[in-house]
Amino acid sequence: MLTDYQYFGPICFVELIYKQKQLCFDKEAPFTKMSFKNRMVILSAQGPLNLTIPILGGREQKTAIKDVLISYDAPWGVKHFKALQTCYKRAPYFEYYEADIEKLYARKKEYLVDFLDDCHQFLQKSIKGKWELIDCKEYKNEETIKEILPWHPNNFDKFAIQHSYLQVFKSNKGFIPNLSILDWLFCVGGKEISKQLSDPLM
Repeated sequence: MLTDYQYFGPICFVELIYKQKQLCFDKEAPFTKMSFKNRMVILSAQGPLNLTIPILGGREQKTAIKDVLISYDAPWGVKHFKALQTCYKRAPYFEYYEADIEKLYARKKEYLVDFLDDCHQFLQKSIKGKWELIDCKEYKNEETIKEILPWHPNNFDKFAIQHSYLQVFKSNKGFIPNLSILDWLFCVGGKEISKQLSDPLM
């Protein structure tokens, strides 16, 4: 499957890729604002919270994503990690992933795709994903069509997910579907996610 990069993408994205045999991220795709290429949505006590990776050149650019540079003018990595700690410190499985998540943000990758690749590797390992991540140049099937993802930060919650779960702030805001995969991971753990997504009835 050929698709765009996602910064710890929504649950629908993970449901889509989990049973793929091969996955290819389109590094030539232009950067687009208001997308999940550099943004994820988590759940705070006040409701959905957007975490955005700042990039050099601004969000209006149409640069190929492989050439997009991360901006470190502000300590966004520290802020994102602290936001995850604040929002999920009471989540049952957060402590199991906290150290690895902190390491991700401490690496300060120069290019956005390199950081997103690291995030993807962490996710794949955490949920025991068996797909093979390949370079798009290795795609030999000329009939392969890019999967255009319909969800965006402004409509993500309009897409139903296949499994509901107990969220940290569910009692206050009700269940909010299709948040970042991290919300599901911290609440139920990678082993349970793998079990549910491996269900042949899905």
